[in-house]
Amino acid sequence: MKKLFVFIGCLFSLNAFAQEKLNTFHVVDSKTKKPVKAVSITIVRAKLSINTENDGVFIIPGNLIGMRDTVILYAQTYIQLKIALNKLDGIDTIQMNKFVSAPGVTQFNYKDDTLLNNFDQNNIGHYAGIHTRNAFFNYLQLAQQFDIKKVGIRLKTVTVQKLTFNYNPQKAKFKIRIYDIDSTTGGPGKDLCYDIIEVVSNESSKQNINLKNYNIIIPNKTFFVTIEWIRDNYNAGYAMIYDVNIRASVQHINYRPIIGISPITGDKLNIWALNFKHEWKPFTYFSPFGTDLAIKATVEY
Repeated sequence: MKKLFVFIGCLFSLNAFAQEKLNTFHVVDSKTKKPVKAVSITIVRAKLSINTENDGVFIIPGNLIGMRDTVILYAQTYIQLKIALNKLDGIDTIQMNKFVSAPGVTQFNYKDDTLLNNFDQNNIGHYAGIHTRNAFFNYLQLAQQFDIKKVGIRLKTVTVQKLTFNYNPQKAKFKIRIYDIDSTTGGPGKDLCYDIIEVVSNESSKQNINLKNYNIIIPNKTFFVTIEWIRDNYNAGYAMIYDVNIRASVQHINYRPIIGISPITGDKLNIWALNFKHEWKPFTYFSPFGTDLAIKATVEY
């Protein structure tokens, strides 16, 4: 199914007088020429983002020549592309290059394990991943930082606490990403797992994810477990936000899942967010009380 940015009304501000033209793009692997699945398509200044489906097709309406914005194409295991919209005029195929996978890590004999970021799920009172009256949730990923005492340990399991409603079960699909630390920013760096870990959410508030078969070895004393939102029709929901300018509530699209904030407050902020510019920044919305996501991790050593 083609993904059409026009379904979000604010895109019309990009070029309000040329909506009759539809520009269709096919995102393909540069070597195989096959569609790249679930590509994140982000228009930066307009703050719009959506994922393609398995066909790798998306549509942008309007006269691209007159648009002064940038589109970022991102898919796990592929090199990110950043292109000025006016450079796409007359193009119908966009090729993406795969990363060269890192060599496999030798598996060790692990005997003990430790649970990190433990908390009581019954005490969770705040959630991230949904628009609120005070702020829009304009992020592609949220990362929980974990600090450990040893290097070379293996990530065994992850538990994600999410919001559910008895009358409306919050089914969702999302990705788990595991990152090393970036030595320059202190935030998420390179992927530590080259496999795509896509989770089909259950109706429970607690999602347990077994990662043992991925053999994810942590090379430093800091790593990140990340929720990547799949911004497609399956995960789409709506939030009513009060607009003070028109004095009325307006319906805005948001995407599941809705992730809990840990009820335990620490001395250091451990949440990072990937914005529409694909920059990792500390997630300060719940500060100083919300220092951690409601994500637990079990590591083996």
